[in-house]
Amino acid sequence: MDYRRKNIVRQLNEQGIVIAPLKVSEKECVVCREKSLRVEGEGYDHRTKYICTNEFCNCQFSLA
Repeated sequence: MDYRRKNIVRQLNEQGIVIAPLKVSEKECVVCREKSLRVEGEGYDHRTKYICTNEFCNCQFSLA
């Protein structure tokens, strides 16, 4: 396992995020443009929180 992947796993563990039960989204990621988004939950101001499951991207963001 390389350092990038270890860092992503550590970051998800620190935030308490488990990828497996998250619902798959049909939208594409705004960073890597792949359809690898999962719905993390509802965030501020009723925006949907997403997390990218691409092994190189792993971004997190909210959309209305």
